[in-house]
Amino acid sequence: MHTKEIIEATCPDCRGPLSEHRDEGSREYRCLVGHTYSARTLLQAHSDTEEKALWAAVVALEESANLVERTAGQFPESVLTRLQEQVATKQRQAAEIRRILEKLEVFQTE
Repeated sequence: MHTKEIIEATCPDCRGPLSEHRDEGSREYRCLVGHTYSARTLLQAHSDTEEKALWAAVVALEESANLVERTAGQFPESVLTRLQEQVATKQRQAAEIRRILEKLEVFQTE
C-alpha cells in the first residue's frame, strides 16, 4: 500500500515542501519539483544546505562593511556614525557565525 504524508521540512535543493512516500516498507522523501531522497541522502543534503545558508549569512553581513565604505560620502556625519556602529555589529555577528561554522556538525549516517 502506497501512502504519502507531508512533513514539516523543505527540500534541501529547492526549498519546496517535502512529503514522505511509503510503499511496502520502503520510504523516500520527495518535493513538488521531484527531487527525491532516501533518509541518508536527505540528511546529507540538509547538512549541506545548513552550511551554505550560514556561509551566505556571513557573506551578506561582511558585505555591509564594503557597502557602507562605498557609500559613506553620501551621508551626513550623524548618519555615517550610526552606519559605522551597525557595521561593527554586523562584523561581530559574522564572526559569531564563523565560529558556529567551525563547530557545525553534519549528520553522520554511516
